[in-house]
Amino acid sequence: MQKLRFPIVFTMMLIAIILAIGVFLAINAIQNRSSSEGPPELTANNFLVTVGSETVSLQVDPNTRPTIIDTSVIEESPRVDQPVDQQVSTATPEPTLPPAIVEQATAVPAAPTTVEKIIYQPYTVQQGDTLYSLSQAFVTSIALMADKGISQTNLVPGTTINIPVGNPQYCAGRGRPYAVGEGDTAYNLGQRFNTSAQNLQALNGLDANYTIKIADIICVP
Repeated sequence: MQKLRFPIVFTMMLIAIILAIGVFLAINAIQNRSSSEGPPELTANNFLVTVGSETVSLQVDPNTRPTIIDTSVIEESPRVDQPVDQQVSTATPEPTLPPAIVEQATAVPAAPTTVEKIIYQPYTVQQGDTLYSLSQAFVTSIALMADKGISQTNLVPGTTINIPVGNPQYCAGRGRPYAVGEGDTAYNLGQRFNTSAQNLQALNGLDANYTIKIADIICVP
């Protein structure tokens, strides 16, 4: 048995040595082939890409060739899911103009009139003239003549007196003058001249009580 076992062991060792030599020669042949071939050839579908410090060959399908985009010209757009009030606008804001200055309308008070209410008209007294007849003939009243110093004793036929009368220019654009006499009120004058006390108040600037004064001149329609 020992004589038969020795040839078997020797044969197995010889086979192992031959396999080891074969593997060594195969590895050496592969390394020599890689070094003789050089770097991979660049083709239309083969690109060299540097990743970190390593250069690798990238095979690209021509039907799905990627497009290189210059990210420096891409503006950042807001995220779709970001609320509108939190999105940052890159548009240049338009200058804000100052609010227009609104001129407030102010009431312009009426300029005080310089036109006299009363003017004097010369008159030669006739036979039979009375203060009443003169008040009917002129824009005056017995109270107004008395206020200016004219009484019945002044009515001497042939003499000239100056009768105080209402000035038409005083009521220009507002109506005509009227000499207030005793018993006159804004209400009865409104009925006489077919108007209202409110209208007389507006024309003459009367107070809230529609007060008119005897021997004064007011304007009526």
